[in-house]
Amino acid sequence: MTNSTSKFLVNMPTRSGSSSLGYPQPPISSLKTLESQVNANIQSTFSTKRKRTAASEIETPVAPVKGPRKANNTQRAPAKVVGRTDDAPEPKSKKPRTKKPEQEKRLRVFRKHAPQAYLDRLARATSQRMFAVSSSVNWTDSYPIMEFGMAGSTGNLYTVTIGKVPSCSCPDNQKGNQCKHICYVLSKALKAPAHLQYQLAFLSTELIEIYNGSYLSRETKPEENAAGKRKPIEGDCPVCFMEFEPDKENIVWCRGSCGNNIHKVCFDKWAATQRAHGVRCVYCRAPWEFETENLNMDELKKTGRVNDEGYVNVADQLGLSGERDSSTYYQPWDYRESYYYGRRRYRY
Repeated sequence: MTNSTSKFLVNMPTRSGSSSLGYPQPPISSLKTLESQVNANIQSTFSTKRKRTAASEIETPVAPVKGPRKANNTQRAPAKVVGRTDDAPEPKSKKPRTKKPEQEKRLRVFRKHAPQAYLDRLARATSQRMFAVSSSVNWTDSYPIMEFGMAGSTGNLYTVTIGKVPSCSCPDNQKGNQCKHICYVLSKALKAPAHLQYQLAFLSTELIEIYNGSYLSRETKPEENAAGKRKPIEGDCPVCFMEFEPDKENIVWCRGSCGNNIHKVCFDKWAATQRAHGVRCVYCRAPWEFETENLNMDELKKTGRVNDEGYVNVADQLGLSGERDSSTYYQPWDYRESYYYGRRRYRY
């Protein structure tokens, strides 16, 4: 070996105890440096473990240790048993639920305003001559049903019924329309409130309101005015519902009972259509006392004729023309008056 490597060789003991100079050994200064680095690494490892242990102790809360639950030595008072005596409190009874009364439903849709179809028929009812030849009231459990015998503008006799759903026996109403005869009865005869005159159905309360506001609720009974004194000529005629004009018209009155006034022409038409128990007063239903001889009802019935539509027509007896006034009608049927179809009277 050379001199440069001989300085790093250390005498190493052999098995025989002699040193061997065949292996290089590090210097003592480098061994001390290595030992100090090892000690520093060990100390840093211990300090890191301490920090981790301290952090875990801070983050993990320690649950408090609960002590054993103390036994509750207090005794409950025994429940008091109440015997079935008069002093025992009565159990509260639940009140039965009261059902609300069902609200009456209108059988047809309520009209908020008068439609044009009603206004057209009302114009016919007020401009054409028609007569109420009879009237009656039948009461149900809670509301009245008012029935009128109507002589139309052509002389046909119809029956108008004012109930929950007004009806008429005329062809126009049978088609589902509110006919002029119903309009006449509601507006002229019964003088119903304006907002009810164009309704297609009524409630019970509305029928009572119409009845109370009409002349039917104020009919005079025979015993109330038996003296037969004539009342002042004022107001409307109970047959045509037109205002009295004494200077232009002949007016008769009930001599036998109530003393109410009626147009002579209207009363003659009323008397001509009476069929049961003789002629009676329009107001009080008392037998009518004539100034002259009584009318022969049987002959008047014989003079009435049944037309081709099945209606009894008394136009001749009532002084009506028998031909319909169609001046206010919408006329899509001009073909009916053509040469091919000819000309025909239509009486509704």
